[in-house]
Amino acid sequence: MKTRKLKPFVKISILCAFLIVSLLSVVFLTDGNTNSVSKTTNDFTYVNDYIFDNYYPVLNQEEKIIRPYTSEKVSINKGFYDKDASDEEQQKSIIYHEGIYMQNSGVDYKSDEEFDVVASVTGTVTNVTEDTLLGKTIEIRNSNEIIVMYQSLGEVLVKKGDNVTQGQIIAKSGTCPLNSDVKQGLHFEMYKNGSVINPELYYDKSVKELIEN
Repeated sequence: MKTRKLKPFVKISILCAFLIVSLLSVVFLTDGNTNSVSKTTNDFTYVNDYIFDNYYPVLNQEEKIIRPYTSEKVSINKGFYDKDASDEEQQKSIIYHEGIYMQNSGVDYKSDEEFDVVASVTGTVTNVTEDTLLGKTIEIRNSNEIIVMYQSLGEVLVKKGDNVTQGQIIAKSGTCPLNSDVKQGLHFEMYKNGSVINPELYYDKSVKELIEN
């Protein structure tokens, strides 16, 4: 059998085609890797933004948590709903509003006259809002572990970003649609690691005790 030799221009065409395919493969792979790295970098940046932008150092761990008011005329209107409490206690911790029953996630305080609302812990004001049901609200963080919430307020005396010291007056008592029968009241909530806890169990205990227990 006679072997045919490829003409020079055919060899050149095949070589060029091979080079083009190789070049396109490299570009495709590089682009794919770049997209992957970019995605990973974006995720990494997001995680870091969350960690640093939302981290609050623990302030004065030895400081003992105080009640969110100073007046001796303030009393409990509705207690914290505890799933382990007796049926009678649970019934006293149910909020009723427009045909809906809700478990109380904090403690409702009341008085016959306006009273000062004070910071229970030293911290940073991380939010000041007004809700149609909860009324005016202040959120204070002592750390990422400890957050306290004040709702159903009257006049608010702080703004987001303020650093407050324990005992500082941050607002006046008030009312809200969810608790409209109380004209001078305060709904107070306490959170530890994102879970709501009963404030009445932690007054006069140090922040350190609360974090470690």
